[in-house]
Amino acid sequence: MFWGCPTTPPKAEKESVLKPEITLKVASLNLANLNKRIERKNIVELARILKREQVEVFTAQGISRYPGVTTRVDFVNEFTGQTEWRNVFGEMLNVSGRQTGNAIFSSYPIISHYNQTYDDIKSADFEAALQATIDAGVRSIVVVSAQLPSKATANEQAQCIKLIAALNPDEVNPLTIVAGNLPSSETIRAASSFAEVPLQGSTKSTSPKVWYSASKGLQLLTSRTVDTELGTLVIAQWGLFRQK
Repeated sequence: MFWGCPTTPPKAEKESVLKPEITLKVASLNLANLNKRIERKNIVELARILKREQVEVFTAQGISRYPGVTTRVDFVNEFTGQTEWRNVFGEMLNVSGRQTGNAIFSSYPIISHYNQTYDDIKSADFEAALQATIDAGVRSIVVVSAQLPSKATANEQAQCIKLIAALNPDEVNPLTIVAGNLPSSETIRAASSFAEVPLQGSTKSTSPKVWYSASKGLQLLTSRTVDTELGTLVIAQWGLFRQK
């Protein structure tokens, strides 16, 4: 005859939550429909807000510039002077001394950039998507400041997003953040394998939408909007994980 005691079951180990190696905070502002003249004080205040929010990358769409006109403040030059960040500018239109385009500003080094036009889209007038590859330390990340044709059909919007998604074909599983007047269609977004940053409390149609790669290497941590004199600023923070 044998007697025995039941063994104590081992305690289940808590599943460890991986912490990102670094975080990246990105802000975006759409200036395409701004009906006011931008003054230096507006840019100074914008730079102050971004510094307060600890933003590291900033994208702007629909910037108007007047090269050689001393009475107009150049948004790109003035913002760069206020922050000392790197910048790239993608021209969309240049008529009678007025230049319009998209810009990306970064506190991190910008490795490369490319301006993608929508040449085969019938409704496109001058719109484009500016793409920059940024060295974020742990790994590079692709940031896109995009202006889509305002009169584009759903099919044309899908074609534009397909072009944007293919901007960096040489990198395996690139991490991508796209900001601008992106489609409201969930079908188009899902087909491009992007996730959308939720913008709670923002009902303004002029607020830029922000999409990002649905990837384990890029996880959304927080998102919020801030009202400024130049429009609604969208701010989102991601955790970046090293590629295995």
